[in-house]
Amino acid sequence: MLKQVQHDGETKPRYAAEMISLLLFAAATIPQPADLKSFQDWTVGCDNGRACQAVALMPEDMPDDAATMSVRRGPENGAQPVVAFDLGAVGDPVALSADGRRLPVRLAGGADGETRVVPADTAAVVAALRSAGRLQLLGADGKPLGTVSLNGASAALLYMDEQQRRVGTPTALVRRGPGGAVPAPPPLPVVLAPPLSRAHPVVLSATALQALRKKHGCTLDEVGGPEEAESTALTAGETLLLLACGSGAYNVSYVPFIVRRGGRAELATFDYKPGWWAEEGKPMLINADWDKEHGLLTSFAKGRGLADCGTESDYAWDGRAFRLVEQAEMDECRGSRDYITTWRAWVVRR
Repeated sequence: MLKQVQHDGETKPRYAAEMISLLLFAAATIPQPADLKSFQDWTVGCDNGRACQAVALMPEDMPDDAATMSVRRGPENGAQPVVAFDLGAVGDPVALSADGRRLPVRLAGGADGETRVVPADTAAVVAALRSAGRLQLLGADGKPLGTVSLNGASAALLYMDEQQRRVGTPTALVRRGPGGAVPAPPPLPVVLAPPLSRAHPVVLSATALQALRKKHGCTLDEVGGPEEAESTALTAGETLLLLACGSGAYNVSYVPFIVRRGGRAELATFDYKPGWWAEEGKPMLINADWDKEHGLLTSFAKGRGLADCGTESDYAWDGRAFRLVEQAEMDECRGSRDYITTWRAWVVRR
């Protein structure tokens, strides 16, 4: 499951009037994940709530000391940038330098084991991103542990400012000015979903599963292909069936079905096509799984085995279709596993 992005100042809907407004908004909302944009060694993107993230990629020649980093920022006027580093195996840095000049910043451990710049010191790093050519992570002995290319960093931050309507305001990262506060971000859509089910799923017989495979072209002729099928109760009368339909070196494809009481199976419907969509029109999820804790159908289509590019998606069942509630992407296969969120929605269990 993707991490539900929570930014400074943003909370889930709390008041009845606000909730009603959001639910009416949600009914007409069709997911439109944003496109990512690349600037030399950086890529950047924002979601439908104007939360943005810029990511440093490894240079195309992939030097041995290359490291990656990200700058994340919420859409609110007072949201502060979060600067974090993906260290991989480079070690534990204690300091940063820009073009050989040591920066007056402190580093601390952050979520998921990442290393972050202390919030009070992010301004010094952002200034370096605007003007320097490279950023180095330094160990306790002062020796470099990894190098981040800053080619394209300033353009990526400017793009972030533009998407958040910050250009010309005091909160801009690149082009500051005396302008007023940035406009409030648009509300996130709400997906109404049934409560998490404790019912027993409808489990089809081996004969019925084989008939579905044959009907939908899931013969799995390749040697060692997966032969499993996973069933999960969505409600008392609806079961999700994930039917394995093909495999490769690092991706396994599944066709999702909704099985009703009595064993009738039909292709699941989606408000936004999964990452891969078969030519004949059937939905196809990659490396699909059911997140029992959160009640979400997940998909992770890897662009290559390193998983440094691809698409992660989470869907919630609303009783009629699976609704996209979060998507994160990385379309550059250049060393970063820090995927950029391009769509978000709240899930409300009714």
